[in-house]
Amino acid sequence: MTAAPLAVTVAPARPADRAAVGRIAQRTGVFSAEEVQTALELFDGYLADAQRSGYNFLGCYAASDGRLLGFACWGPTSLSKGAADLYWLATDPDAQGQGVGTALFRAVEAAVRAAGRWLIMIWTSSSPLYAPARALYQRLGCALAMQLTDFYDRGDDLCAYVRRL
Repeated sequence: MTAAPLAVTVAPARPADRAAVGRIAQRTGVFSAEEVQTALELFDGYLADAQRSGYNFLGCYAASDGRLLGFACWGPTSLSKGAADLYWLATDPDAQGQGVGTALFRAVEAAVRAAGRWLIMIWTSSSPLYAPARALYQRLGCALAMQLTDFYDRGDDLCAYVRRL
């Protein structure tokens, strides 16, 4: 059962969010320790110089207390004039099903548009663990453009979703 949407704000992530980004990525139960470490490395690049790193982080904050409920990381796709990649979208398990992922995705769409781009690429896994993420992307208007068999591992396909803006 889905809970009522939370009152949230979405804004560029702050340096003080680093520990919460790692905690949320770990708590989802979807990402490996290596993937959690990668999220933190990308966050460090964003903090050091978002323009140079190519990574942009957005945080979704509870309106009631400013607590980080989720984050998204996106960036322009190299060698493309119009595409952007959505690298991460993660919601704290305590806030899942309450509109956080939707708020983050809509904010990514707005940021991609503001950057003059018109296409969002999302690369994700066919693993059952990722079924909620795939369902979210489909509900938000993303189309499965390609599925590459056994990409991540045997039986774990790459699912490439596209959102045209």
